[in-house]
Amino acid sequence: MNDGHFIDAPDLYKRIAAGDESAFRNLFEVYAPRLQAMAARITGSAAVADDLVQDTFLKIWVARDQLAEVAQPGAWIKKICFFQAVNYVRRQTIRDKVMHTVGYEKDNAGKALPVAEIIEFRQLLDLVNKAVQQLPEKQQQIYRLSREQALSISEIAQHMDLAISTVKNLLVMALKNIRATLQKAGYPLLLAILIDIFI
Repeated sequence: MNDGHFIDAPDLYKRIAAGDESAFRNLFEVYAPRLQAMAARITGSAAVADDLVQDTFLKIWVARDQLAEVAQPGAWIKKICFFQAVNYVRRQTIRDKVMHTVGYEKDNAGKALPVAEIIEFRQLLDLVNKAVQQLPEKQQQIYRLSREQALSISEIAQHMDLAISTVKNLLVMALKNIRATLQKAGYPLLLAILIDIFI
C-alpha cells in the first residue's frame, strides 16, 4: 500500500471468501490504518472514523463469500469506507453540510479529498435522489420520514396512521427499488448493499 494506494492480493481475498479468519485479520491490519486516516479526514473525527472502519470490515466479512467475485477488491473496500464517511457527514445535517464540505474538495486540515470519488459520490447521491422521486407515493413518504427526518418506524406508523409492519414492508420495498435503480445505472448490487446506498 505504498503512497496511499490500495493493493489487490487475489489469494488473500480467496482465503477470506472461504472464511479464513487469519486472512481477514491480515486484511484488516493492512487496510485499517489507511481507511481510518481517510475517514478521519472526511468526518473530522478519529472516533467516528474508527467506527466507520469497523463497520466497513463488518460489512466485508458478512459478504465475504462474494469477495472473490469483485474485480478490484482493494478499490472496492476503499470505496465502501469512503462512501460511508461522506454519507456520515451528509447525515449530520441532511445534505447541506456535506455539499458544503465536498464543495470545497478539502478537509479541515486543508488536504485535498479524492476528486474522482467526490464526483462519484455526487453522481450517486443525485441518482439516489432521482430514484426516491420515482417511488410510489407512500414509499417515498416513508423513505423521506425515515431518512430525511430521522423518524423511527413506530413514529412513522403513528404519523401516517399505519401499522408498524406496513411501514417496515413499504420501507423495504422502497430500498429495493432504489437499489434496482442503482443496478440499472451500472452500480454493482454488492456495492449498493454494503454501503447502504445512503439510506
